[in-house]
Amino acid sequence: MELRHIRYFTALAEELNFSRAAERLHIAQPPLSRQIQQLEEEVGVLLFYRNKHRVELTNAGKAFLEKAYQMIDLVKEASDTARMAARAEHGKLMIGFTGTVESLLPLLSIYRERYPHVNMNLQLMGTTSQVTALQEKRIDVGILTPPVTNEDIIVKKFLNPPFGVVLPEDHPLAVQGRPIAITDLAEESFVITPRAIGPGFYDSVTKLCNDAGFSPKITVETHDLPSVYALVSAGMGVSISPLLRIQVKGVVFRELIDCKVQLEGGIAYRRDEKSEVMHSFLETFLEYISSESF
Repeated sequence: MELRHIRYFTALAEELNFSRAAERLHIAQPPLSRQIQQLEEEVGVLLFYRNKHRVELTNAGKAFLEKAYQMIDLVKEASDTARMAARAEHGKLMIGFTGTVESLLPLLSIYRERYPHVNMNLQLMGTTSQVTALQEKRIDVGILTPPVTNEDIIVKKFLNPPFGVVLPEDHPLAVQGRPIAITDLAEESFVITPRAIGPGFYDSVTKLCNDAGFSPKITVETHDLPSVYALVSAGMGVSISPLLRIQVKGVVFRELIDCKVQLEGGIAYRRDEKSEVMHSFLETFLEYISSESF
C-alpha cells in the first residue's frame, strides 16, 4: 500500500464520483479505478459499492476513511516537522539579555554546537528595553527579569542563582573571605542598575535590604551589570547580583547568608512568533536551565 492509494481513496470517498475524483487528482478515470481496485485487493474487503449510476462507501470503507485521514495528517505532520528542523539549522537570531555575556557562554556554546549555521547577534539591554525591542521586532528573544505585563509577549520563568554580594577586591569584607550577612552592608554605598530599565531586579534588591531593616544608600546608578562591576572595582560602592560563576577583574563575589529573596529570570518572545530558529533556541535554553543555573 502506497500513500497515493490513500489519497486516491479519500478523493473518491469525498466526491463519490469517479470522473470528479479523477479530475481533482489530475489523472484519467481508468488509472483511478485500477488504483482503487488494487487497494481493495490489498485490504481484502470491498470499500465502495459502485454501479453505473452511483458510488457509495461500504461500512468497511467508512471505517477505513477515518484511519486514512489520520494517516494523511501524520504524513503532513512529519513533513512539517522535517521542514521546520531544516529551517531551524539556518538563519539569524537577535538576542537581548541582561546581566553579563559570560553567564550565557555555556548556553551559547551548546546552541552553537547544535546549530553551527545560525548567526547570533547579542545585545545587552535592560528588561524594559527588551520588551520594547520585542514589540518592534528588533530582537527575537529576550533574557530578562520579570515581571512583564505585555499580553503579546510570553515569558517562561526560571530561578536565577541566589543573590550574592559584589565587593571591591580590597574591601575588608572581601579580605575576610567569609559569607556576608545583608546587615553587614547597612552602611555601605550601593551601585545598582536603575529601576526604569529593570524594575524586577531593582525591587528585589531594595526588598532584600528593607527586610533586613535598612534602605540601601544608592549613590551610583548605571545601565548594565558590567558597568556595575567596573564601578565596584573602582571603589565606588558595593552591589548585589545573582551569585554568578564568573571572574571579573578587581571584583570579588561573596555568598549572602540568610537571604530569602531569589531573583526570577525569564526568557521572553512574541506570542505570534513562528520562527523555527527562535524556537530552536528556546528549546535549547529550557533544556539548559533545567540542569544548570546561570
